[in-house]
Formats: sequence, structure tokens, C-alpha cells
Amino acid sequence: MFLIFVLLAIVLIPLAIGIVRTLVLKRKHYEIPLPAPIPATDRTIEKLQHAITFKTVSSREEGKTDWDQFIQFATYLAEAFPLCEKHLKLESQSDHNLIYRFAGEDTTALPGLLTAHQDVVSASDDQWTYPPFAKTLEEGYVWGRGSFDCKLQLIAILEAFELLLQESKKPKRTWYAAFGCDEEVNGGNKGATLIAEQFERMGLTFSLLLDEGGVVSENYIKGINRPIAVVGVAEKGYIDTLLSCSREAGHSSTPLMPTALGKIAKAVTAIESSKQEARLTKPVQAMLRNIGEEAPFPLAFLFLNLWLTKPLIMLIFSKSPTLNALIRTTSVPTMIEGSDKSNVIALTSSAVINTRLLPGDTQEQTLKHLKAVIADEEVSLSVRRYEEPSKESPTTGEAFDQLKATISQVFPEAIVTSYLMLGATDARKYQQLCQHIYRFTPAQMGRSEVNRMHAPDERIHTDNVEKAVAFFLALLKNW
Repeated sequence: MFLIFVLLAIVLIPLAIGIVRTLVLKRKHYEIPLPAPIPATDRTIEKLQHAITFKTVSSREEGKTDWDQFIQFATYLAEAFPLCEKHLKLESQSDHNLIYRFAGEDTTALPGLLTAHQDVVSASDDQWTYPPFAKTLEEGYVWGRGSFDCKLQLIAILEAFELLLQESKKPKRTWYAAFGCDEEVNGGNKGATLIAEQFERMGLTFSLLLDEGGVVSENYIKGINRPIAVVGVAEKGYIDTLLSCSREAGHSSTPLMPTALGKIAKAVTAIESSKQEARLTKPVQAMLRNIGEEAPFPLAFLFLNLWLTKPLIMLIFSKSPTLNALIRTTSVPTMIEGSDKSNVIALTSSAVINTRLLPGDTQEQTLKHLKAVIADEEVSLSVRRYEEPSKESPTTGEAFDQLKATISQVFPEAIVTSYLMLGATDARKYQQLCQHIYRFTPAQMGRSEVNRMHAPDERIHTDNVEKAVAFFLALLKNW
């Protein structure tokens, strides 16, 4: 009997502590702030439609980018936003990058910086419901490549500037806007890299930098009915690793097994089947705490008592590709190459493994993991590209508080939280100029809409065009 009481105590005492902690930490209600006014945006929607027609597709291969499309796009922006062109446009010291400066009322305050990118990824007409580079407005959506990523952000920023200029109003502080030309190149050095260098030569530092990033996500976590606005405060690192194997080549009619391609295929399969150790980084812990404070009680208990529930959270998150990427470094094969003829056994075969690193993980750890998983001395590994995880921006202080407040004005039902960005943005290229770097796209959508980014049928709802302009107007007035 005594043993039963001991076992019950072991189970019930931590449970009771967790319930009490949840009741103490969980907010009893959330206040809906005064909403930000939504401006008339029919003209903005038309401008976004027109912006999509410019095929500003960037390419890593020299000579493959049609820079004339960027020149035409810049010419169009000058026509669409004449006051910005006349009063705010600064000379860019690098080709095809656009910079604006809007002087604020408080000239002593450290300026802010809004960023977006002009370039988009490629698109094939035959894969789309509507042409990817047309002015399509159907079913309440603007369709086309760049409608979400990220000409929405660019057009909304300039529209907010233009509307204030039309009313002869100034923002609270001075704001800069910077639109690079090569974000989609993934590591390019002609866009934000050169803009950041120009700002550094100008002696500028910024109080807050806002780039594209997380959205106001619907059904982000099962069991929470409210949308969740996720603001990226850090980015995972990036590694491209080349796997290579050389073996005897020859005619496919007399194969010698295993082939180089077979060895690479086996290595790729082993990597897909493996997982690195899961852990909760500071941005993810903060995200769980923020969501837990406003979640229904069962999830609040789960998220606010990590000392007790961490194993269960790890298990749940591991079941979802998106949530799994928040808790572990991930590696995935993205490219593979063998022979260029169907009847020839390749002498050398290769594959590229793309790894996204959690903050705190290193290149050395990744290579050690991949080698152990592959377990084949004939498969060599070499790093083609490496970028360490970004610095983490603070989630306390006036800058972040004002950003959260502005999001709540435009998306009053949303839970606002910091989180870890899974992808890479231009924001990391400005790290030497700002300590408060955040990544957020003012649009509300479900996961199926987010997944259209870089995929066929990318689109953005017209309601989100309205909200994006309202958001940037509110931010200019609030900060």
C-alpha cells in the first residue's frame, strides 16, 4: 500500500504543480486593440497585378538573369509611386537595387528599415491555372509569381509611403526602404549585400529592421482556433554538402555492382531515414510560452510546463514537417547526378544534401552526422556553401513591443509570438547594422496558401493586400 501511495505522489505532485503553474501563467483573456484603419486599396491591387507582369527572375548562373526586366520594373514603380520617386528615392550605388528614405518627425530618433526583394523564382505556364506573369484577378485573389513572395511586401511599403506623402504627413521617425535584386539566388551578392555595404558607408544603423518572414497562420497548431502571427527573430543556418563517388564505368549491358550511382542512392536513402537529435532552442521556447499563455487549457498546460511535458512536445512536433524543422537540424537530398546516357554506367555520381541548422549547431557537427549515417568510405563529402545560423534578436524592449502592437491592430484575433525562421532571407545581410531584426509578412493564410510560394498557382487574397498596406501605415505611425 505504501508503494502505491509513493507512486501516486510521484505522478500527482508534478501534475498538480503543472496545473497550478498553468493557471498562474495563462492569461485569463486577451484585449482586442483599437483596429488600424484599412485604406482603400483598389489602386494598390492594380499596382500589384501590374508588378507581377515583370519577369524579375534571378539566377545564380552568370548571364542568365534578364536585367532588362528589372530596369522596366523600376521604371514602372517610378510611374506608380510618383511622390516616392520624386521625394524619397535615393541613388543606389549598385545596379538594380532600389533605396528610399522618408524623413520622419523625430530626426533625432534612430531610423527604421523596411526590406523586400524584387526578384522571383521561375515559373512554367503549363503548370499554372492562370499565367504566372499576367494581371490575373480571380476568385478574390491576385494570381502570379511574386504575388506573395515578395512583391506584396514591396508594393505595400511603397503604397504606405505614397499615401502619407499624399496627405503631407510624416512617419514618427525616419524610415528607409531597401529592395534588393537577388534574394532568390540564395546567397547572392548583388542585392542586399551591396545595399548593406552602402548603408555602412553612409554611417547608418537602425532601430528596427523588418523583412519578409512569418505570416498570420491559420491552423498553425491543431487545437488552437485563433490565428497565430509568427515573427521570425532568428534564422536557421544553411549548408550544401556534395556527396561524390567514383567507381568503374562501362556499358549498361555488363554492369558491375554496386555502381557509383547505386552508392550515392544508398547514401541518400540513409540520410532521408535519419534524424538529428531534437532540442528546444530559445526562440522556440519563447514561441511555446507566448502561445501557451493564450491557448486552451490542455495546450497551455503542455506549452507552459516544459520541465514536465518536453518529451511529449518533441513527439508531437516530430510528426509534422513544419514543427519538426523547428526542433532539429534537418538534412534533405535536393540534387542527384549520374550518367548523361541511359546505356552508360557513370564513372562518377554525386548528390547535393541541403542542411538547415538549428542555432548552436555547426558545420562540423553536420558533416560528422552525415558521415556516420552514410558509413561508406567510398562516398566523399565536401561543403559547397555554408552560412551559420543568424544572430537572435531580442523579444523584449520597445521595438519588439511596438511591432507586436502593430500586428495586433491589423490582426486583432491573432496570438502574436516570436519564432525561429526555417528559411533564409535578406535580413541576415544587415546584421552589422541593426540588433532588432524581425521577419514578418502582414498576411493571414492557411498552410495550403503558404505552400504555393515557389510552387505553381502562387497567389494572394485581396484582403491581405489591404491588410499589408494598413500594417505598414500603422508601423510608420507607431514606431
